[in-house]
Amino acid sequence: MNLKDRLYQIFSIRWVQHLSFWSVFLLLEMGRITDLDPDRIPREVLFQGIQNAFIAILVYFNLRFLIPRYWNTGKYGKYLLIFIICEVFTIASLSYLFYHFPDLEFKSFIRLSTAKVVMMSTFKTNIFIFSTSLFHFAKEWMKLKDENLKYTEKAQEQLEAEISILKAQVNPHFLFNTLNNIYSMSLYDSNKTPEMILKLSQLISYMLYECKDEEVSLEKEIQFIKNYIDLESVRVEDIAKINLNISGEDPGHKVPPLLFIPLIENAFKHGISSEQTTSEINITLKISKHKIELEINNPLDDISEEQKKKQFGGLGIENVKKRLNLLFKNQHSFNISRGNGLYTSNLILQLS
Repeated sequence: MNLKDRLYQIFSIRWVQHLSFWSVFLLLEMGRITDLDPDRIPREVLFQGIQNAFIAILVYFNLRFLIPRYWNTGKYGKYLLIFIICEVFTIASLSYLFYHFPDLEFKSFIRLSTAKVVMMSTFKTNIFIFSTSLFHFAKEWMKLKDENLKYTEKAQEQLEAEISILKAQVNPHFLFNTLNNIYSMSLYDSNKTPEMILKLSQLISYMLYECKDEEVSLEKEIQFIKNYIDLESVRVEDIAKINLNISGEDPGHKVPPLLFIPLIENAFKHGISSEQTTSEINITLKISKHKIELEINNPLDDISEEQKKKQFGGLGIENVKKRLNLLFKNQHSFNISRGNGLYTSNLILQLS
């Protein structure tokens, strides 16, 4: 350990800091009596020591009792009242001590004027009070700032960890369903399997190389959605009609990756029924300068409410809600409605 680190370690000790503070003030007081008769110096040192002791009692009473108990709890009136009483007592004690302490050099300078004695005692007391209070509040502010910084860093780490977990949940969930689709297609139409595998490879490439970032361009996310819909459309072309409508001009928005796909995936999963002649899924994406709106309509089977909650309250939708609350708190609306045989999900993102 070098000298600099050693000194820093020493002066980090609380009692060393306080001793250094009082020693500096005492030395400043002693500077004016260095040219006195050596026989008188001990008396002057004793006087200054007693004065500083009175002031130190007030200083530590203020720092350790008044500020924590009254100022920090918002009881400013009580704080000022008690502090003024204590300060008046201290100033009166210092003035009395000055008058009655024998043979002081400074007495001849002020000519024992009561007003000057009180002013001198008041000035000296307030110098100590204001300087120590300033140091105290500065130290508390730095401590609070450091705690807030640590809290912010911890919250950010927790947020990033939770988002990573949510992403990890989304990707396998989506891939599992897509691989099932390819498997199903391969059983009855092997000629289209290569095309689906190619589409899937593009989707996987996007998730591997783009989704590792916190945000991606809206343009890339839309292309991902189109690839997904193309992939799913091959599977359901005989039993479903898929309408994708994208309107508005993208000003260069950034969005979290894979935020929209669980909603679209949910429509394909639950909105296409083999019992119906033709199912229709409508996907509308509206883009403006400060807003993105996604609305999806798909048929809703005639099933019980309990089954509806079980079907449509799955992992994908829950992940969407969690990510929205983490990333767009108070800047989004997400609503799900069921009526007239339709299941409608509506997501609005407010962007700066």
